[in-house]
Formats: sequence, C-alpha cells, structure tokens
Amino acid sequence: MDTTLAAAPELADFVAEWRSAAPEVQLAAIRGALRRQGIAQPAPEDPARAGYEIQLFGLAALGRDGADAARTWMEAAARRCPFA
Repeated sequence: MDTTLAAAPELADFVAEWRSAAPEVQLAAIRGALRRQGIAQPAPEDPARAGYEIQLFGLAALGRDGADAARTWMEAAARRCPFA
C-alpha cells in the first residue's frame, strides 16, 4: 500500500516559483498567499506548542513567530514537493 500523500497542485506551483528565492522574498510570498487563502494565527496557549501557526495549501507549520513559522512552512513544502 502506498501511503505517500499527493501534494496539492497549488502547493507544487508555489514551491516551484519561490523555492530558490531569498528568505525575505519567500516570507513576503507566503504572507501574500496567506492573505488570499491561508490561515496565520497565534498558536493556542499551550507551552508544548510554538507561538505561531501557518496553514496554507493544506500544509501547516508552527514557529516561534510569523517569520519562523513561514521558514518552517517553506522547508516542509519543499520536502513535500521535492521535484517542483
């Protein structure tokens, strides 16, 4: 049985377009996409969780702040779409 999750086409397109950009440019691109269709919010008041959460294109990431969560999200997106 194959348990690999298929990435959303939007996720693969986003990774292909922004993967090689500078980190600050990636952050701006993620923020723009979040304004259109994602969720960015402080994580629940749980010491076991990070302080900020991003949900975009079916992929969620946590970080200490918005920039850290965006960096974590982009790393996870690149792993999900290695050939994008």
